[in-house]
Amino acid sequence: MSNQMDSRKLEILKAIVTDYIMTGEPVGSRTLEKKYQLGISSATIRNEMSDLEELGYLDQLHSSSGRIPSAKGYRMYIDKLMTLESLSPEEVSFIEEKIITMAAFEIDKIMKQTAMMLSELTNLAVVAKKPSISKAHVKNIQLISMEKNTILAVIMVDHGAITHKLIRLNHSPEPEVLMNICNLLNLKLKDMNIEDINLHIVNSLKNDLEGYDELFLSILSAVYESLNEEAQENRYFVDGTSKILNYPEFSDVNKMKDFLGLLEQPDLLFHDVDDANEDMLITLGEELSLPEAKDFTIITTSYKINDENVGTINLIGPKRLDYSKVVSIINNVKKELGKRLNEEDVNDGG
Repeated sequence: MSNQMDSRKLEILKAIVTDYIMTGEPVGSRTLEKKYQLGISSATIRNEMSDLEELGYLDQLHSSSGRIPSAKGYRMYIDKLMTLESLSPEEVSFIEEKIITMAAFEIDKIMKQTAMMLSELTNLAVVAKKPSISKAHVKNIQLISMEKNTILAVIMVDHGAITHKLIRLNHSPEPEVLMNICNLLNLKLKDMNIEDINLHIVNSLKNDLEGYDELFLSILSAVYESLNEEAQENRYFVDGTSKILNYPEFSDVNKMKDFLGLLEQPDLLFHDVDDANEDMLITLGEELSLPEAKDFTIITTSYKINDENVGTINLIGPKRLDYSKVVSIINNVKKELGKRLNEEDVNDGG
């Protein structure tokens, strides 16, 4: 922190950011003197505000108006000055009850419900990245005879996600043959992820099922392709886009176009948090290499099972955002959801 930013300047900056978040109006020295009991005169406050503007923490839209926080000012507030707001008992109960109702869901459905809950609680738009199964380990494989010459392969992985694929064959296998192949796949592939299924594993399985090469390879290919498709798929869920319209900042058509442009490139939104390996990351629009993001704040939070990331959610809103309340909501949801995600029945797929 710069030596030029003494405690008085920080106190004034915190008061300006707090007031601007609440009112949306530029903040003047008289407002600060009356509302925040800073113990200094209006003239002294004006001088300090002028210094803060020169240091880049405040902007002045017009010469006769008060000041508003700059991106640098918001960053200082988020990193050093923000005091987290306690949630009401009603909000805490709402979160707990919502999460309890998720008990029977698979992990990807839990992430979708969590994103919707966060949007409802924060009045922000959300973009959720569903868990990829590229690093997930096979827990169970079921092969089910369907109609003539068709088998359904159902693959469950260790964080509860389930994928399935129809396999069409030239001939229907005998039930005992299908059961043997299923047992062998579970024996050899359990606890492996897609990157573990290499040529050595394939040859080992093939040798164990000599005489059923065509049938075995058809099933194994289907299992592998199914896992690969799920791993490569862009798995995004978007909710709460209409909530952005409630913010006066986005009554401008061009800003709404920017917002929609952000939603069209979700990979770029998630890139930074993946690299930073953070549980929560607050990014101001100017900090992203996306022109469309300049007027936005993006709060990215990840959810884990046994320290492995199983899903990520972005909350998108204006820079004039009640950060202390939003962060408190996210922290509470993470705490309650963490209890749920680490329960044995979720790991077992519910």
